Amino acid sequence: MHMIKKHFLEILRWGLRLHGISHFIEVLSAIAEDAYVTASIALFFIFIEILASFYITKEHIHLKLLKSEIHDDCDDVYVLA
Repeated sequence: MHMIKKHFLEILRWGLRLHGISHFIEVLSAIAEDAYVTASIALFFIFIEILASFYITKEHIHLKLLKSEIHDDCDDVYVLA
């Protein structure tokens, strides 16, 4: 299960990077249409997505409705998140 999770997170990281980079098409289109506010917003989201792809947590996460618990090590063998 650990191997599947590791590969899934790597695919997720690369997906975020590619999606962030693909927003450049949106930025170029917005600039061509003189929509500079839209281009600025898209650049902001490019920045967020690419940063997120590099800073996706490597800790163990217990997903909860309002606030998730994040820690380095977990004794709970039943949690797969």
